[in-house]
Amino acid sequence: MPKISLAVAVIAALAAGQVVPAAFAADIPADSLKLAPGVVKAEGYETPATTYIVAISTNIYSDHSLVGDKVTGSLKRGDRVEVLAKVKGWDWALVGKDGAGIGYVSISMLSPADKYVP
Repeated sequence: MPKISLAVAVIAALAAGQVVPAAFAADIPADSLKLAPGVVKAEGYETPATTYIVAISTNIYSDHSLVGDKVTGSLKRGDRVEVLAKVKGWDWALVGKDGAGIGYVSISMLSPADKYVP
């Protein structure tokens, strides 16, 4: 079987209409993201898989680990949310306001916008 590059495999899968796994998400340099005061920078970020709407009302946290972090805000079911990045290796999203990260929410509390049921 001939060897093909990862990029060629991804392009072929997209052309065939196949879903490419989230493992292929592009990295976002942590230093390229603007964070509000008190929001903890994660070690790495990835491009979010989609746009999201809040499926379950939730708090916004200052860190993605829930260890000693504080609540920085809240989101209500049905709110459109600006997801700036996914925390690499974690199921947490960095949410923002006007392009600046204001905290983290668990992706399990969000729904892809195209699948949201009010």
